Amino acid sequence: MNETHPSDSPLRVIPPLAALLAFERAATQLSFRRAARDLSLSPSAISHQIRGLEEQFGTKLFIRGTRTVKLTPEGERYLAKVSAALAILQEASGEVTRQRRDGNGELWISSLPFFTSAVLLPALPEFRRRNPGLTLRIEATHQYADFNASRVDVATRYGREQSAGLKFEPLVEVRSVPVCAPSLAKGRLRRPQDLADQVLIHLTSHPRAWPAWLKEAGLPHLQPRGHLWLDSVPAALEAAEQGLGVTLAMAPLIRMRPGFGRKLVAPIDFTSARGETIYLVTRTEQARDRRIATVRKWIVEAVRKAT
Repeated sequence: MNETHPSDSPLRVIPPLAALLAFERAATQLSFRRAARDLSLSPSAISHQIRGLEEQFGTKLFIRGTRTVKLTPEGERYLAKVSAALAILQEASGEVTRQRRDGNGELWISSLPFFTSAVLLPALPEFRRRNPGLTLRIEATHQYADFNASRVDVATRYGREQSAGLKFEPLVEVRSVPVCAPSLAKGRLRRPQDLADQVLIHLTSHPRAWPAWLKEAGLPHLQPRGHLWLDSVPAALEAAEQGLGVTLAMAPLIRMRPGFGRKLVAPIDFTSARGETIYLVTRTEQARDRRIATVRKWIVEAVRKAT
């Protein structure tokens, strides 16, 4: 009679799912940085997971260069198997999610924070009046929605990230415009160069926003009186309303903010020519889902009213 030892268990040789996901993303993108972005991790965390796999297997999966990485032959073979296994897991998880989603009246929306406050929330009472049987769960976040691993049904996002199985529809083009309290604007803030006397309010998630705007205004070397860094759009706008400095807002959506024109103004007659498009993102497979169509129509109408 043969004995089975714990070390013989097949589960012992299966690496953690987090490590497999890190490997698949890094191997597909051939970039630890892009893999980290996709998984909302740091590049060092991706590197740690992959190093753990290589130590477990006793072989290198990547050839690391100064700025690039490429797969070893072992890594290429492992990628093919891991991708196939993850695809099976994704399909199984998607089936369960679809059954759960189709069985109730909930719909999950992942939306940019300012778009949520400026466009979706003002239009929400009308949506609830028209669709009493459908409950919306709205998550305001800058992170890209993971349609494969989360409950998200609809998302609004900057830019068109290439991703199979997703449909991108342009909603509105926005441009950066400086805004501040009326007290700062009176008589001393009319031209871009007047920003040298002001405190610039930055978003930690968009550190290049002000430098890009100043460069476009022909003032790449402008030195303001000071800097204030905040971690969210609502906090930046609140700080601007309180007269703590000047921040960048999205035109034309900023005009929908309550109190615009009284507590917050756009005094500088210069708007960025470089626009960014906000897209509505849905799953291609849900093109005929009536709930998705209802929410899509509502968001499009809300954008039209806001602009």
